[in-house]
Amino acid sequence: MLIYSDIEQIGSFECSDPRINRVQRNILWGGKSNFVDIPTDCPQRDERMGWTGDISVFSGTACFNFDLSRFFDKWLLDVRMEQNKLGGVPFVVPRQGDIYPVVPTACWGDACIIVPWAEYLARGNISLLKKQYHTMKKYLRAVKRWAGLFSIHEKRYIWKFLFQFGDWCAPEGTVKDWMSKGEWIATAYYANSCSIMERIAGILGYKKDIAYYNELRRKICDAYLHVFTDQNGKLKQEFQTGYVLPIYFGMADESITKRMAENLARLVEEKDYHLSTGFTGTPFLLFALADNGKADVAYRLLLQDTCPSWLYEINRGATTFWENWDAISPDNEQNGIAPDESDNGVSFNHYAYGAVGDFLYRRVAGIEATSGGYKSFRIKPVPGGGLRYAKARHKTPYGEIASEWKIEDGRFLLHTEVPVSTSCTVTLPSGKVTCLGSGCYDFSETISKIEV
Repeated sequence: MLIYSDIEQIGSFECSDPRINRVQRNILWGGKSNFVDIPTDCPQRDERMGWTGDISVFSGTACFNFDLSRFFDKWLLDVRMEQNKLGGVPFVVPRQGDIYPVVPTACWGDACIIVPWAEYLARGNISLLKKQYHTMKKYLRAVKRWAGLFSIHEKRYIWKFLFQFGDWCAPEGTVKDWMSKGEWIATAYYANSCSIMERIAGILGYKKDIAYYNELRRKICDAYLHVFTDQNGKLKQEFQTGYVLPIYFGMADESITKRMAENLARLVEEKDYHLSTGFTGTPFLLFALADNGKADVAYRLLLQDTCPSWLYEINRGATTFWENWDAISPDNEQNGIAPDESDNGVSFNHYAYGAVGDFLYRRVAGIEATSGGYKSFRIKPVPGGGLRYAKARHKTPYGEIASEWKIEDGRFLLHTEVPVSTSCTVTLPSGKVTCLGSGCYDFSETISKIEV
């Protein structure tokens, strides 16, 4: 018997690699089993709570696969009700008698902004943004207070206090090591939430807020680059997530971003094409590489099958995603992440790392919304990794989008479907761009071995 909230599946993905198709199936199973009235972190063991960090990173993937409009409308009401007077959002919503302090926390608290934005992009629900806007502003005011505490000059924009999960569940180090990365990660998420708020303010017509969040974001980005880097694209303390977030969140100019991407690729190569990212960086890792001339490295990471990797879990028979990358070690040991470093409490159904689905849909298949509800969108496949075909479909409020490509006899063949009342920009691997209205279209071009 399957138990989950009444949510319609509206997205699909398939490619020529059966292991990646298993990843997609695991994404669906992980989503359904954790969407039972609230978005839980896991449906088993003695937890089953609405941890905000998990849905924060998984929301984009979830909104491609399921119509979560009613589900999120209800849960975000819980978020608004649980926010305290000072703007903090609990780690768990709804609260269940926990004693955790209610303070702003990067990624976890940012769910009050990230989740409604993902839902808006998927369904175009402006009313949800309006209902959530006061909560978002109140939360960011609280973040600004905590970031500026005991700080002067540019360090007022480095967010460290009071508590950060940091690079949670990274495959290296201990809980203390993950949390020690907190100020890098929190500051980047702070900039990202300001960026989203600037866009939301524009949609809702709040002109003063557009300027305010734009300027605040600029100061945060400058502080990140000045405090944490040599201002020439290299972190003073290097780790993969430390590069991933500023790259993906667009916190530096093009030249510095390029050098950051080169340094990120170097770190990945030094790990023999393994990731070393936790909850907060993993969803954006492949994007940070593929969008900056490193698609080959991104695909080697995606298709890596030794620990830690997505396909390692598939090879070990996983049917959902694990909470930590080595929940079952190569030596068949069961590993937990309890604060005392014991082997207790390991979960084999945490969907956070299933956020890799976002890369499958938006880069491998190439479908990406550019306005709410896919009123406008792009199809820009990034072939690679030896894949011979990939296809995805997504049911929007306007109708179904399709992107289906294959490589045959040295040619790249693409079939697209554009719903009525929408517009689409198609970009082929050669860089050729075509703007389309509604209809069905087919494209063909020669593809080089490098692109394959």
